[in-house]
Amino acid sequence: MIGNIVRHEWLLFLRDRLLLITVPVYALLIAYAVYNGAAWQGFLQRSTTAALAHVEQNLDGLQSMLDDIEHGKPFGAYEDPRNPGYFARSLGFEMATKPPAATAALAVGQSDLYPSYLKVQWRQVFSQTNLDETENPVNLAAGRFDLGYVLVYLLPLLIIALSYDILSAEREGGTQALLLSQPITLRQFVLGKILLRGIVIVSIATGLSLLGVLASNPGIIAAGEGWRLAMWAAIVIGYATFWFGLAVLVNALAKKSSTNAIILMACWLVLVLIVPAALNMVAKALYPLPSRIELVQTMRRADAQAKQEQPASTDASATELAARLGEDVVVTSLNQYNKRVLPLEQRAEAIAAPIFERFETRRSAQQAFAQRLRFLSPAIVVQTAIGEIADTSTASYDRFSAAVRAYQQLWRAYFLPRVLNDRMLTRAEMVGIPRFKYVPASGGEVFRRTLVDLLSLALLAVVVIIAGSLRLRRYPVAGS
Repeated sequence: MIGNIVRHEWLLFLRDRLLLITVPVYALLIAYAVYNGAAWQGFLQRSTTAALAHVEQNLDGLQSMLDDIEHGKPFGAYEDPRNPGYFARSLGFEMATKPPAATAALAVGQSDLYPSYLKVQWRQVFSQTNLDETENPVNLAAGRFDLGYVLVYLLPLLIIALSYDILSAEREGGTQALLLSQPITLRQFVLGKILLRGIVIVSIATGLSLLGVLASNPGIIAAGEGWRLAMWAAIVIGYATFWFGLAVLVNALAKKSSTNAIILMACWLVLVLIVPAALNMVAKALYPLPSRIELVQTMRRADAQAKQEQPASTDASATELAARLGEDVVVTSLNQYNKRVLPLEQRAEAIAAPIFERFETRRSAQQAFAQRLRFLSPAIVVQTAIGEIADTSTASYDRFSAAVRAYQQLWRAYFLPRVLNDRMLTRAEMVGIPRFKYVPASGGEVFRRTLVDLLSLALLAVVVIIAGSLRLRRYPVAGS
C-alpha cells in the first residue's frame, strides 16, 4: 500500500510545474556547490604546493651562494647564508602548510578565513600572521557558496516547501476523506508522501555531492577515506529526516496550509539563524576577548622593557656596528648583533605572553561553550560535523596554529646555539634544518566526534517523529 502511495505521489509530482522547476534548481545549486568546493580545494592545494616549492627554491639559492662563497666569489655582508642569526631572521624561512583533505570540497568551513600556509622565521609568534595569502574582505564576510551552505540553510527550506501541506492540502481540497476511505491508515498515507519527497531530495543531495567529490579525488576510496563520505551521507540523511519529521508534526496539528508554512519557517529561523547567533552572542558576553590593540601595545611595551634590561649597546643595529667597526668586520658585527638581539626578542615575547595566553584562553572558552550547547540547534550540529569530516573546522585550524607555534620554537632552538657559540652554518646543517609537517586529527578521533553529532541528529529526528506520530492519532479527518 505504501508503494502505491509513493507511485501515486510520483505521478502528481510529475504534473506539478512548481516542483518541476524547484527540484532542478535545487540540483543545479548542489552541482554548483560541488564545483565551487572542488575549485576551492584545488586552489588550496596549488597554494600550499607553490609555498613549499618557494621554500625549496630559496634553499637551493642559498646553497648556491654558499658554493660561490667557498670558491672565493665576493659577496655582500648581508648575503652570507652561513650566518645562523641572519639566516634564521631574514635569509631562510619555512612555509608551514596545511594541505586540504581529500574531502575538503564538502565544506569550505574556516578555510577561507584562516591561512593555509604561514612563513616561519625568527620573528615573534604573536606577529605570525598570513602575509602571503590575501582574500577579498567582501568574500570573507559573505562566505563561500559550498555544500555546507546548501545543506545547512537551503535543504530545510526545500523540505519545508515540499512538505508544509502534505495533509492540509488534501483536507482543504476535500479529497482527504476519500483517500482515507481506502484500506490505508493515516500514518501510511503520510509515510508514503514523505518517502517520495525524501528519496528525491536526499538522492540528489548525496548523489551529486559524492559523484563530484569522487570525480575531483578519484583515489579517495583507495586511500581509506571512504568512511568520511559515508559519514557525510549519514549526516545529510539525519538532517533531512529531522526536518521531514518536523513537517509531519506541524501538519498533524491540523492547521491551514498557510499556518503550517508560517510555523515551519519560524522553526527554520529559530533553529538555523537565531539559536546559533544567540549562542555566539552569549559566548562573547561570558568570555570577552582582550582587545587586539591591547595585545599590540603590550608587545611594544614588552620590547621596550626587554631593551631596558639589556646593555645600551643592544640598541645598535648591525649597520651602525659595521660603520663603527669597519666594513671588513661586518660579519663579526652581525654575529655580535644577533647574539644580543635574538635572546632579547625571546625575553620580550615572554613578557608579552600572558596577554596572548589570555586571548587564546578566552577564545577557546567561547568555542567550548558553543560546542557544549550545539545540540540546541541541528544546524550547528551539522555544521560542526561536516567541518570535521572536511578538516576545515575551527578545531582543525587551532591544531594547525598550535603546530606552527611549536615548529617556530623548534626553528629557534636549531639556530640559537649556533648564534651564541659563533658557529657558521655548514652545508649539512643547512640541509638538516627541521621541516614542518601538518598532522591532522586521526581518523578515529574524527569518527568519534562526528558519530556523536550523528547520534544527536538521530535522537532529534526520533523525538519529532514520535511526537508527530502521536499527534496523528488525534488528527481530525475532514468529512469522516
